[in-house]
Amino acid sequence: MITPAPPGPLPMRIKLAHGLGSVTLGIKEAGLTTFFMLYYNQVLGFDPRTVSLVLIGAMVIDALVDPLIGRLSDATRTRFGRRLPWLYGAAVPMAIAWALLWVSPDIAKHSTLGLIVNVVAVRILVSACEIPSVSLVAELTRDYDERTTLMRFRFLFGWLGGLTATALAYGYFLTSDEPGQSGLLEAAGYTGFGLFGAAMILVTTLGSALGQHRRIVSLPPPPAAGHGNSIFADIALAFRNPAFVALASGALFIVTGYATAIASINYMMLYVWKLGDAQFAWYPLGLAIAVFGAFAAVGRAHRRFGKRDTAIAAALFSGALAFLPYAARNLGFWPELGGTASVILLLGFMTLSLFGQIVANISAASMVAEIVEAHEVDHGTRIEGVFFAGYLMTQKFGQALGIFLVGQLVAFAGLGERMRPEDLPADTATQMGWIYAGLMVAIGVLAAVGLRRYAIDRASHEARLALLGGGEPGHKERS
Repeated sequence: MITPAPPGPLPMRIKLAHGLGSVTLGIKEAGLTTFFMLYYNQVLGFDPRTVSLVLIGAMVIDALVDPLIGRLSDATRTRFGRRLPWLYGAAVPMAIAWALLWVSPDIAKHSTLGLIVNVVAVRILVSACEIPSVSLVAELTRDYDERTTLMRFRFLFGWLGGLTATALAYGYFLTSDEPGQSGLLEAAGYTGFGLFGAAMILVTTLGSALGQHRRIVSLPPPPAAGHGNSIFADIALAFRNPAFVALASGALFIVTGYATAIASINYMMLYVWKLGDAQFAWYPLGLAIAVFGAFAAVGRAHRRFGKRDTAIAAALFSGALAFLPYAARNLGFWPELGGTASVILLLGFMTLSLFGQIVANISAASMVAEIVEAHEVDHGTRIEGVFFAGYLMTQKFGQALGIFLVGQLVAFAGLGERMRPEDLPADTATQMGWIYAGLMVAIGVLAAVGLRRYAIDRASHEARLALLGGGEPGHKERS
C-alpha cells in the first residue's frame, strides 16, 4: 500500500528548502566539469588525459557506490527521518574536501594518487547528500505535476549554485591584472574560488535539511521492505525495471551532451572562438537566461506534451543549436572571431543550446519518481533511494563519457602543455570545431532514441495511484 503524503500542493517554503539542497551539486558540477581540467592541465601542468582519467576513475567509483547509498538511505530509520541524517552528517566533511581540492595545488601537483583520493572523497560526500535529498521527491508528493515542480526547483537552485560560482570565477576570482593575459591560466584565483564554494556547500546543505526537518519527521513511516534485507536484491530489481532501463539509456546521453559542452567550454572559447577575459564574463548571463527560461517553460511543456516527449525534443534541439555556430564558423559564414558580432551570436546559440540541455535534464530527472509507483505495483515495496541513486549513477557514467571525449579532443589538439590561444594553428582550431559539433549532434540523437522506449505517462501514473489506493487524480500544478 502506498505511503500517504499530505494531499494538495506543497507549501512554497518546502519547495524552496528542498531546492536549496541541490546548490552543492551545482557548485560541484561547475568546479569539476568547467574548471578542473583547465586548472590541472594548463595551470598545474598535468597531461589532459591524466586529468580526464582522474575524473573518470572518481566518477566510476562514485557511481558504483551510489546504489548502496540509495539503499542505505531507504533503510535509515531515525527520529530525524530516513534521509536528513545523511545531509547533517556529510555537510562539514564535504566542504573541507572541496576546499582542499583547490587550496592545496602543491600537494595535488606532486601526487596523482592524492588527487584521486581527494576527488573521490568530494564525489562520494556529495552523493551522500544528493541521493537522500532528491529521493524525498517521491515521498513529499505523489502528484505528477507537483513532482515536476520539485524537480524544477532542484534544478533551478542547482544551476543557480553553479551559475554563481561560474560568474564569480569569470568576473572576479579568475581575472588577470596583466593586459593580454587570461586569469583562467593563473593559479592565484583558484584558491578563492575553492573557499567560496566550500562555504556555499556548508550553508546550503544544512539550510536545506533544517528547512525540511519538521515536514519530513511528520511524514508517516514507509512500508516495510518486502525483498528481505538484501541491498543487492533491491538494486538488481531496479535495474531490471523496463521503464528505468529506457530512462537510463536516454539520460546517459543527455548528461553526456551536457558534460561535453561544459567540460569543453573554456577550451572552445579560448582556442576556437578567441574570447578574452571581458568577453568570458558574459557567458554566465547566457547561462542565467537558459536556466530561468527552462524553469519557466518545462512545467508547461510537461502538461502539454508529457515528460518523455519534452525531453526528446529538447535533446534534439540542443544538439542542433550546438552544431550550427561551428558549421557557420568553419564554412566561412561567421563574423570576425573575437569581435562584438561574433561574441553576441555565439552566446545566443550557446544560450539556446543550454536551454535545451536543461529542459532535457529536468524532464529526465522528473521521470524517475513515477517509476517508484510502477515498481510498487509490481513488487509491493518502495525503493525511492535505489531508483534515484541508479539514475545518478547513470548520470555519472554520462559525465565520465563526456569528460573522456573532451580529454581526447584536447589531447588531439596538442594542448598537453600550457599554450597561448594565438599559438594554436588555425586548421587545428577548425578540426576541433568540426569534431565537437559532430559529437553534439550524435549525442542528441542517441538520447532521443533511448528515451523513446520509456512508456510511463500521466494517465498510466494516475492509474497506478488508483490501484494503490492513494491517487490524487485531476490535481494540477499550482506554482
